[in-house]
Amino acid sequence: MAFSLSACGIKAPPKPPAPPQVLVKRIGEYIYIKPVGNEKLKVKGFTYENGIFLKKDKSSACFEIKGKESSSLYCVPPAIEKRPLIVKAYRKFRIHIILKGFKRYRLYKHPIDKPFNPFQESITTGNNAILPPDFSSFCYAITGIEDGIESSPTEVCFKKQTPPIPQTPKNLNFMIYNGKIYIYWEPNEDNGYTIGYLVYKNDKLLTKKPIHSNVFVDKLPKGFTVFKVEAVGEYGTKSKPAELQITLKALKQALGF
Repeated sequence: MAFSLSACGIKAPPKPPAPPQVLVKRIGEYIYIKPVGNEKLKVKGFTYENGIFLKKDKSSACFEIKGKESSSLYCVPPAIEKRPLIVKAYRKFRIHIILKGFKRYRLYKHPIDKPFNPFQESITTGNNAILPPDFSSFCYAITGIEDGIESSPTEVCFKKQTPPIPQTPKNLNFMIYNGKIYIYWEPNEDNGYTIGYLVYKNDKLLTKKPIHSNVFVDKLPKGFTVFKVEAVGEYGTKSKPAELQITLKALKQALGF
């Protein structure tokens, strides 16, 4: 026989309020706390900056986080004394960083003139980090990870640099087939600098977006025509154009006249 408290006029005990929803992190000597959502918190002994509570304390510590309806006790282990060593850092299209001191590291990318955000998206890597190309000016704050705790960060910064220019397409040529002209060239092999090609006809752009093919088909010209092909890099840089001048005589020879 089912028994209901409400049927007898007896109320069930109220559910305890949920603890404050927070993210807690130790990075080096600092403890960071960030509220999840818009809940307002109170944390004694912590400073509040840019939406984050922080405190400098390298010893193991426990602290109470008070929310709107409840509070919870949180504890963190002591700080890691060592920090990552940057053996080498350079930009060769991609970003290369060789590290020493830990088995795993966490990289926080941030502008040169601003501190890193400990709760922002980060990259976890081993000793040899090969990162996506970026030619702007920026820094990485790099922490070492040991037993789930992060060390104090070591900084490495990169100055703004002009992106590499793709190679000029080689061996630009043409053929005629089924009443169409086919312009073709050798695909660039420049370590990924080239992402596509732009084709011009008598200095008029025919391709609104870079094409990935090394063949372009057009209607048959009626007289002297100049085709140009530019290689386009990932960051908008363009090669010097390869140029193909097609005379009326060359057209007739291709048509078999």
